[in-house]
Amino acid sequence: MATVAHFLLKILLFAVVSSAVAAAEQKASGRATEAAALREFKRALVDVDGRLSSWDDAATPCGWAGIACSLAREVTGVTLHGLGLGGALSPAVCALPRLAVLNVSKNELSGPVPAGLAACRALEVLDLSTNSLHGAIPPELCALPSLRRLFLSENLLTGEIPADIGNLTALEELVIYTNNLTGGIPGSVRTLQRLRVVRAGLNGLSGPILVEVSECSSLEVLGLAQNRLAGTLPRELSQLKNLTTLILWQNALTGEIPPELGNCTNLEMLALNDNAFTGGVPRELGALPKLVKLYIYRNHLDGTIPKELGSLQSAVEIDLSENKLTGVIPSELGKIQTLRLLHLFENRLQGSIPRELGKLGVIRRIDLSINNLTGAIPMEFQDLPCLEYLQLFDNQIHGAIPPLLGARSTLSVLDFSDNRLTGSIPPHLCRHQKLIFLSLGSNRLIGNIPPGVKACKTLTQLRLGVNLLTGSLPVELSAMQNLSALEMNQNRFSGPIPPEVGKFRSIERLILSGNYFVGHVPAGIGNLTELVAFNISSNQLTGPIPRELARCTKLQRLDLSRNSFTGLIPKELGTLVNLEQLKLSDNSLNGTIPASFGGLSRLTELQMGGNRLSGSVPVELGKLNALQIALNLSYNMLSGEIPTQLGNLRMLEYLFLNNNDLQGEVPSSFTELSSLMECNLSYNNLVGSLPSTLLFQHLDSSNFLGNNGLCGIKGKACPVNSAYASSEAAARKKRFLREKIISVASIVVILVSLVLIALVCWLLKSNMPKLVSNEERKTGFSGPHYFLKERITYQELLKATGSFSESAVIGRGASGTVYKAVMPDGRRVAVKKLRCQGEGSSVDRSFRAEITTLGNVRHRNIVKLYGFCSNQDSNLILYEYMENGSLGELLHGTKDAYLLDWDTRYRIAFGAAEGLRYLHSDCKPKVIHRDIKSNNILLDEMMEAHVGDFGLAKIIDISNSRTMSAVAGSYGYIAPEYAFTMKVTEKCDIYSFGVVLLELVTGQCAIQPLEKGGDLVNLVRRTMNSMTPNSQVFDSRLDLNSKRVVEEMTLVVKIALFCTSESPLDRPSMREVISMLIDARASSFDSFSSPASESPTKDDSSFGL
Repeated sequence: MATVAHFLLKILLFAVVSSAVAAAEQKASGRATEAAALREFKRALVDVDGRLSSWDDAATPCGWAGIACSLAREVTGVTLHGLGLGGALSPAVCALPRLAVLNVSKNELSGPVPAGLAACRALEVLDLSTNSLHGAIPPELCALPSLRRLFLSENLLTGEIPADIGNLTALEELVIYTNNLTGGIPGSVRTLQRLRVVRAGLNGLSGPILVEVSECSSLEVLGLAQNRLAGTLPRELSQLKNLTTLILWQNALTGEIPPELGNCTNLEMLALNDNAFTGGVPRELGALPKLVKLYIYRNHLDGTIPKELGSLQSAVEIDLSENKLTGVIPSELGKIQTLRLLHLFENRLQGSIPRELGKLGVIRRIDLSINNLTGAIPMEFQDLPCLEYLQLFDNQIHGAIPPLLGARSTLSVLDFSDNRLTGSIPPHLCRHQKLIFLSLGSNRLIGNIPPGVKACKTLTQLRLGVNLLTGSLPVELSAMQNLSALEMNQNRFSGPIPPEVGKFRSIERLILSGNYFVGHVPAGIGNLTELVAFNISSNQLTGPIPRELARCTKLQRLDLSRNSFTGLIPKELGTLVNLEQLKLSDNSLNGTIPASFGGLSRLTELQMGGNRLSGSVPVELGKLNALQIALNLSYNMLSGEIPTQLGNLRMLEYLFLNNNDLQGEVPSSFTELSSLMECNLSYNNLVGSLPSTLLFQHLDSSNFLGNNGLCGIKGKACPVNSAYASSEAAARKKRFLREKIISVASIVVILVSLVLIALVCWLLKSNMPKLVSNEERKTGFSGPHYFLKERITYQELLKATGSFSESAVIGRGASGTVYKAVMPDGRRVAVKKLRCQGEGSSVDRSFRAEITTLGNVRHRNIVKLYGFCSNQDSNLILYEYMENGSLGELLHGTKDAYLLDWDTRYRIAFGAAEGLRYLHSDCKPKVIHRDIKSNNILLDEMMEAHVGDFGLAKIIDISNSRTMSAVAGSYGYIAPEYAFTMKVTEKCDIYSFGVVLLELVTGQCAIQPLEKGGDLVNLVRRTMNSMTPNSQVFDSRLDLNSKRVVEEMTLVVKIALFCTSESPLDRPSMREVISMLIDARASSFDSFSSPASESPTKDDSSFGL
């Protein structure tokens, strides 16, 4: 028996040892297989920094970088987060049978998401976020049975969310924000009962928010911001009892905010802003005990603010701004002791500011501006210890500013402008040296600027204009090294301008007009090299104009009018090449007008009337081709003849030469002043007849009084025995005799010539196309028609364009081809040739649109129409020729891009904005361009912008606006709502103009690759919403080392994004755009001065995704 037992024991031991050896061999084989799979996975990666060098070891993978193993030494996780890896993803990693976590986030991976990852059957966490992966989300991933977390955010993914997403029954978190996903929310989400987090913001998702979402009973976070979701907000979302975060801002949601949301008692953040919700603010929202942030600004909400919101005892930020809310501000809001931000600006609120708001112990920002609030500023505000931003501007608030305001709080921004405040400026506003912006303008404040404000070294902008303040210009202000804007206009300040003003080295806007300043302007004013606007008009200043002003080379607006300046006008002012406005009128200046002023090529307004200037009018003023607003030389002692060169000022609208001693005739070149609206030549010694233009025929006779030798007023013919006739009778008699002899000698030649011409015309008539087609006769067109004095024949156009040869082509568009025509006198014009395609064709409509529009437009920033003609084969339009072509060619082509430095680009933007403003606001009825793009902004020899190509323009009568039947515009520039509604409004132009602004800043085309967002607006928005520095989107050809340039470009980007807001209701008017552009250049357009200033939360790149 012992022998048998011993034998059996040996067999058992052998079996155990054999099993152990086999298991060891199997594990070794498994580790070898895993190592091979990982090396295969690595081969698809690009590891420049050698972060995966340990993967080359022969040891077990469990010791490799980024590898996690189980107790059984099996690979369960691959985490390669933020290693700077490039290359592509390989599904070879799925050979790891126990792989539960794959994290390659924050790398530089590209290519598609491999469908083969569906073979990772044990996968629980898949994190591919923050890479450059593109293509669609593979539907095969929906077969992963254990997947709990799927992170694909911040990539370039396209396509729709897979319809079978509901098969991921274990899914808890779905994070796919910042991609280019489209389509709707799949209905299959109803089966995701474990789903807690959905973050899908900043995509292109559309359609409604499905009721099925409410069946995801575990949902805690629903983030769908910055998409194109439409429809109403389902009331059934109130069934989500675990919901803590609902972020739906910047979509197209409509209808009322469901009051049932008050049942989501765990809700901590509700962001419904930037939609189109209507109705009132539900009072049921006050029943949310855990709500921390409530954002419902920029909607169409009306009604009153419910007092129940005062029950939000956990609220930190409440923003109801930019709606249509009425009634009073509920005093109950003062009960929310956790509140740090309260924004109610730009509504229609009335009544007084509740004193109870002064009990908000931790409040930092209060903005109640742009309402109809009355009463006084509560004294309790001066006791708020944490207050930083207080904006109450543009209301009807009266009374005194609380005297201790700022004593207990670290104020940064204070704006009480445009109210009815009285009393003095409190002394403690800058006690803690944190105040950077102080605006108290347009009130009724009295007294001096207090010492505490004078010593505020942190101030960047001090705006005190339009009050009743007294005292002198404080020398202490010169210690403010960051001060960029000082506005003290229209007060009662007096005394001299101190020499210390030359120490304002950062000042860009210095506005001191409408006071009682006396003495000379200090020569140190020339030290202000950043100065853009300088206005000291309407004071009592004396002495000469300091020639040192010429050192302020950035000056654009200079107003010294209505003072008592004497002496000569410094010729050095003619070197200020950026000057756009120069006002020297109503002083006692003498001497001559400097010829150097002819070099002010950007000047739009020149006012020098009411002085003692003598001598002749410089012919050089005829070079000021940008003059548009006015040329005023009236009430001086100018003599000599009116220079014929003034006829070159074709943009000029107002010309005043009255009350001088000018002689001679009115130049015949004045017939070229096609933009002139008013002209006063009275009280001179002018003779002869007035130009025979409609303007001079219709001007009131008072504009020509005091010129005894002038006739032809009001269309009356000059009499034979007029006052000036006798003085020239002898000379005219001689001329008459000579001309008579010549006429008699020539008459035979003329008669013979007429016969020959008639014969030639008869021979050519059958071969020449008719200038007026039958169709044109029916529609009332009479061609050819010219707005020029001289006429141009069709034959001359053929010759000037080489019979419309390809060599003469300078541009092509959807509505025609543009040719350069060189006329016999050397003058160049642009000729657009449109082919006729039968009655009612798009080209015929295009031709009529251009003629109807341009024939009634006169503006310096609109391309001038010289004439048009038509025949059965083509329509011809004659335009002003633009030397530098289109903005698009310069920005995106090979043509002289070096010309476009930032200052030039800014000037182009401003000029184009002026042209659009004219079309939208000053044309009756208004004109909508409908195809604004960089190729339709043309540049003259001075790089001045002219809006052209009205091939798609429509005159829209406000009372009879209608929907168009065909999409107009160019891809990349079309406003999003136009593609769906086909409704034509000026907001479509404003969107397109915003795209042009982005082109100017970035240097990139409006159309972008899909991986970059498809268009420039998406590309820039993505950059601005990421952690990438804004400067990376700027055109590298510009001087990005200049702080001023970068700051201005940043502000212009903000304006552009404002113009390209998804909702047309959020876009500004062109008047507002122009105002913002002016402020951007003057550094007065910043976040804390804008009524729509955004809190940090709104600008947070992670907000709502």
